[in-house]
Amino acid sequence: MTTKNKKLGGNTIDTATNHTVRDFVKDHGGHTVITRVLIANNGIAAVKEIRSVRQWAYATFGDERAIEFVVMATPEDLKVNAEYIRMADQYVEVPGGTNNNNYANVELIVDVAERTGAHAVWAGWGHASENPLLPESLRASKSKIVFIGPPGSAMRSLGDKISSTIVAQHAQVPTMPWS
Repeated sequence: MTTKNKKLGGNTIDTATNHTVRDFVKDHGGHTVITRVLIANNGIAAVKEIRSVRQWAYATFGDERAIEFVVMATPEDLKVNAEYIRMADQYVEVPGGTNNNNYANVELIVDVAERTGAHAVWAGWGHASENPLLPESLRASKSKIVFIGPPGSAMRSLGDKISSTIVAQHAQVPTMPWS
């Protein structure tokens, strides 16, 4: 397995500790072992992600806790004892207020991911999930954290109406005439 592959996350099969997830990744020809995920979102988005992965982990490994979840939690989320925080293995308190202080703050997300030893970040929908700087910043981080989502280049191409129409036309997808 070459470490020059741009897709490799920092927790490769060669560097990961022995774990059932590591064995699964190796047996399936994978390269990056993800056993710790930072959820950079809140509310129902975070609840759905945690539930889905836990169901998969139980079905696959017989252990719903094979993947650990770290969540970001604002003072407002903590005050209401939000369900996603109760479901997580760990939470990190982040500033409250508007989402540019927390769930949309790329620099903060990368910092929290690094500090908590996350192998991957799931941003869900909204907030920072559509910001191409998030996957690029995670990839450039010391730990080469994986972004669970599209690469920044796809976000740039498809996040803009004109360029996404050009991409669709190139793929021969029917589009509305230009106006």
